[in-house]
Amino acid sequence: MTRYVAFLRAINTPPRHVKMARLREVFSDLGFEAVATHIASGNVIFDAREPVDVAAIEAALLDALGFEVPVFLRTAAEVLSVAGEDVPEGDSTEVAFLERIPDPEAARTVEASVTAPERVWIIGRELYWWHDGPRNESTYSVGRTTRTLGMAATHRAMRTVRDIADRFLR
Repeated sequence: MTRYVAFLRAINTPPRHVKMARLREVFSDLGFEAVATHIASGNVIFDAREPVDVAAIEAALLDALGFEVPVFLRTAAEVLSVAGEDVPEGDSTEVAFLERIPDPEAARTVEASVTAPERVWIIGRELYWWHDGPRNESTYSVGRTTRTLGMAATHRAMRTVRDIADRFLR
């Protein structure tokens, strides 16, 4: 049995409103066990006996919800590694879960795209972004980043990732 976390993109952003009970139902119907959700932003924790097919999850979500939902799947070990990353303290660190490891040149371009004291760094399939001050005053751009990397991503506050690790994975 393997424990996973599915980070869903654009759940409960207008005009989409999805009850977490509905997400748990979709994942349970796929045969996953111990299905749980954490806050209403599309974090689904579950156990699977077999390898997980992300495309099957996305198809089930499309069928159940009526709109596409990109799924960024990580094992418990991967999420624990992210949660353990040494980042600046406070509420100003976010993690973007990427579809795949980005091209090194594109990663360097993204990492250089912010102005100090902000920082962006990429480790494997995760992008870390630390900003000092309000998010909307940042030089970091989600849209520019996804275009530069050539892939979608979904962002979570580091405190959310650590909450998931502490409540569901340890």
